Amino acid sequence: MKAFLFIAFLSLSNSKNNFMPNLPVGEYRIVFDKIYSCESTNLIQMNLYFSKDTLNKSEIKGNITLLLPLDDTLTLDINAASWSSIGGWKPNAMVYTTKNACSNFKNLLGNVWNTLSKSFNFPHNRCPIPVGNFITTGLDKKKLEELNILKMYFYGKYKFTFNVEIK
Repeated sequence: MKAFLFIAFLSLSNSKNNFMPNLPVGEYRIVFDKIYSCESTNLIQMNLYFSKDTLNKSEIKGNITLLLPLDDTLTLDINAASWSSIGGWKPNAMVYTTKNACSNFKNLLGNVWNTLSKSFNFPHNRCPIPVGNFITTGLDKKKLEELNILKMYFYGKYKFTFNVEIK
């Protein structure tokens, strides 16, 4: 048994191809489960949570505080970890790092950007977003499904970490 696990580990660690063609792939439906705020950032402070209003409707409520304008002088780093078949999160399943954080984040969100800007009462829906505290009384969770991202990907459970830094 130990030899089998050791051989399997070596074959996976030496793999040069990250494509994983044996995994099921296809159109998917995004289901948002939880939102966690990281305390490590000083630029953006978030206090967001899901509130279940009815059996079929959940909303995002809370606030976002920008201590620095969200503009194109910042760098955006998005890292997705996938849930491993043996348990635990496997980091770097998808990695997206880009300069011009505001413009590229707006492009990535697509129609969701306009929904967020209205719901959080941003002064406008273009970049940059100024310093301030932006509060929402409720944003339908289903509105977040209109992201401008891949429409086909490997099925599974993913955890996204967003990091915004000064260049």
